[in-house]
Amino acid sequence: MCLDLLVGCTTRMLRWLRQRKLVLSIHWARMPMKIKTLVVIWLVIFIGSWAVYFKYSSYTELCREDACRAIICDRYHKGIITGPLCPALCDDHTITLNQCLSSHPANQVYQGWLHGSKQIIMKCNLAPIFHDGLDREMPYERPEKGSSMDDFREMLQDFLERNLGKGEHNALQTRILNAADINNDGKVTLAEAKSIWALLQVNEFFMMMILQDSEHTPKLEGFCGDTYFVQRVDTNRLYGVHIPWMFEIFLPTSYRQAMDQWFTPSWPKKAKIAVGLLEFVEEIFDSSHGTFHMCKTSHTNIGYTIKHDLKMIDLRNLYPAEVLKETLTEKTCSKNADCELTEDCSSMCDETASRCTGELVRPNLSKICVVLHDYLLKEVPAGIKDELTSLLDKCSRLTTNTEDMQIHHSLILNNLKSLLWKQISDVQDS
Repeated sequence: MCLDLLVGCTTRMLRWLRQRKLVLSIHWARMPMKIKTLVVIWLVIFIGSWAVYFKYSSYTELCREDACRAIICDRYHKGIITGPLCPALCDDHTITLNQCLSSHPANQVYQGWLHGSKQIIMKCNLAPIFHDGLDREMPYERPEKGSSMDDFREMLQDFLERNLGKGEHNALQTRILNAADINNDGKVTLAEAKSIWALLQVNEFFMMMILQDSEHTPKLEGFCGDTYFVQRVDTNRLYGVHIPWMFEIFLPTSYRQAMDQWFTPSWPKKAKIAVGLLEFVEEIFDSSHGTFHMCKTSHTNIGYTIKHDLKMIDLRNLYPAEVLKETLTEKTCSKNADCELTEDCSSMCDETASRCTGELVRPNLSKICVVLHDYLLKEVPAGIKDELTSLLDKCSRLTTNTEDMQIHHSLILNNLKSLLWKQISDVQDS
């Protein structure tokens, strides 16, 4: 609401200035220097106050560290939840949070320190409190008091089959139970079971449990209830730089895109990051737990370490193929547009059955190549420019409804990796 009001005021002010620009220019030229100075000072104060007000309003709306900590610690002290980092958060206060990164009031994200030596990111989910329409259990309702260990194992098995399909999930189930058993006594208490079950309802945490051995995802540092802590990544976007909104709204799109490209590593280091991204696509294409789809592909979801190793910093929009297929096939449709979950995850409409097919139109590789296209082609070595351009163009056009899609997918992926590896083999930190 505040943003809409400010944008509306800005638009009206700019329109008014444009209509009177000739008169203003004449009056300005005739103004004494003291008056000009006063006008400039007034404008600086006005814009500064506007920016401070907006920043404060945004912060109070999006950042509720005290509420988040109070809710978690109240449940911990009542014995409802537990977790390896509950004492540090609620008793010892050795977790300090120094920067709010939230972009939604229900998803609280903070950067801070663990024991004063390790940088971490805390993610606190307040969705049930904000009632934002998410299809999610109220936390800590299950398992119920009196449930046995066998009951909990059965709950986990049903959950894994529902999300990953029928198959062998014993290793993943054991990994989840080991994470729940925070005191390593071989048993899972009710508080431990409630905490890990609530965490599994958070899609990003579930993806992190599945991809725990991946080199391309941040490491899980611990949890308390359904609040979890992950490794901080040195650079939290593939390219670009944060610009205050009051400056960004005046920047032409072309100039903003050019600025984004200024803040990138050298080309060999960009190529190394790109190889990591292609390896991640390969990991989730047909893993031991099935295929996973990226439903929001953006340079702001992709980060890297100081050694230019890729890290997928936001896994909230990575979903198992089984979940997406079930969600899509339940949708009725009359046209293809009705079968779009997000811009990056959509299927075709079977008009005869008036149902979505559930088969996603674009594979992950195609989405990633769109992101990499401008990123890699800027300052690319002349010797590979034509070949790389051709590969990225073919890759961006990949769809799942073409013949021999898997063959084309594998061929393009391998050719891209091979071409890039040849260029970065001599980079020192490769």
